[in-house]
Amino acid sequence: MFDHRLIRATQVTVASIDPPFSSFAHIDSLYEDNNPAIRRLFSLARAQDAHTLVIEEIQPAGIIIDENDEITQYCNDFQMTGLKRISFWKSVFTVADVADTNTLQEKECLGYVILKRDQSLVKKYHKWHVFEAVFKKYDHKHNCVPNPAKYEVTVGNKRLSITGLLFAQQNGLNKCCSQVALRSVISRISNTDVSYREINGFAQAASSSGFDPAKGLTTTQIRSILNGFKIPFRDFDYEQGLKGDRQRYPYGKYLYSGIESGNGALLGFRLSGPAIRNDVCHIIPFYGHTFNKDTWAPEADRSYFKVGEKLGYIPSENWTSSFLGHDDNFGPNFCVPRLYISPKQVEYVVELLKSGIKFGGSQAEVLSLQFLYPVLKVIDQTKNVWLQRLKFYADRDVQRIVLRAIAVNRDTYIRHLINERDWEQHAESDKIINVLSRTLPKNLWVVEVSIPELFPANERKLGDIVLNGGIKINSDKKDRSNFMFVRLPSIYLFDLAPAQKKPNFRSYPSALVSHFPLLRLD
Repeated sequence: MFDHRLIRATQVTVASIDPPFSSFAHIDSLYEDNNPAIRRLFSLARAQDAHTLVIEEIQPAGIIIDENDEITQYCNDFQMTGLKRISFWKSVFTVADVADTNTLQEKECLGYVILKRDQSLVKKYHKWHVFEAVFKKYDHKHNCVPNPAKYEVTVGNKRLSITGLLFAQQNGLNKCCSQVALRSVISRISNTDVSYREINGFAQAASSSGFDPAKGLTTTQIRSILNGFKIPFRDFDYEQGLKGDRQRYPYGKYLYSGIESGNGALLGFRLSGPAIRNDVCHIIPFYGHTFNKDTWAPEADRSYFKVGEKLGYIPSENWTSSFLGHDDNFGPNFCVPRLYISPKQVEYVVELLKSGIKFGGSQAEVLSLQFLYPVLKVIDQTKNVWLQRLKFYADRDVQRIVLRAIAVNRDTYIRHLINERDWEQHAESDKIINVLSRTLPKNLWVVEVSIPELFPANERKLGDIVLNGGIKINSDKKDRSNFMFVRLPSIYLFDLAPAQKKPNFRSYPSALVSHFPLLRLD
């Protein structure tokens, strides 16, 4: 499946892109179409201090051969008239150096792009498009990209590994925005590659009438594709929902939860403006977010604009300024302001879940409140100053606790427990870690508990509410079968009677007596 990246070039050209090299002139001379996505890739390289460009002519292989075969089913006169693999480098070298595997250092490669030119006279189509591209993440600590994927690519005689998020562009022949968005997120989740023929095959099986991949995908077809690749998800089709659903189920909750747990999300929205004559929709993938520790919104929202409302908690997403995603029309790695897309334009959102997880992040947050407040009530007398502070922030008249839900497997959480240290550098006891290693289920929702002065500035927390993510939530609010335990400074609390009407909490000591670090996936 990776042959299209690993095939050796038939011809290699190396160019310095230091001044007076012009990316505009280079693109104008080689790629006759004014494709913003291609220009965006060169701009990303320039922004990350690229100095050298390697252009390789390659032959179709792997899923590119597969795509060409598929297109001929829809366009009898189809021809692929160009295929190039371009890589961008911080180091300076010549074409003679490309053959030397010691010269090309993996750390110096910023990313690559495979450009493909498709032609169909019947469809009046003859354009270059980005078949795929992967760039390294910006080196910025507030750009949060959990669980980036690794993609192997050959340059000259060197096989490289690039860590990033795959970008792809539609061609209007066998793939539209929805297919390329799906390929982007699926390649990250499955650690393999998928062809558009596979994607379209699942979509066609879910079609009640003739299927044309160039017209995009319906929500039913998107669900069929995700199910076909065995990727769990939680989605919402606002077009089929009730009035007020956009406010009751904000799309940002789905995006943030999918991103934070490392699988990403999809957002479909309706275009607007005086030039739009028909119902036209677009869908884009998201894989990360920015974190603004100085944002005013979380505190102001509670204190100024929702005075007296029963809110319960502050979602950690309130410190997100932008979602990071791709737009196949314009290119990869864009920041989309969190509240930029109007809810009334959003038609469909998908939160991609980790394997084995049965419910979403916002559901985990709400469920955790059913356990946190009863636990805090049983801790009436405590000498731990951080427990006292947490009880104050959770008070009915204050309600300024911060919750962050993240889905992880048992091994990831156990590693987190082993490696974390509280503010006084205490480590958790081996005894409790060994017990949890044997007793925890495989798939977990960990809802981290913090406070506004601690969460953004220090990226630390005061506890976890750990839920079994591998079983569905029971609609009965008294059901506590998902609850595993609450851990707070100096104490763990387990429910010994989950089947009874009232919980029966048993406490165990924790060696961590103050705040400790957030769980990180990147």
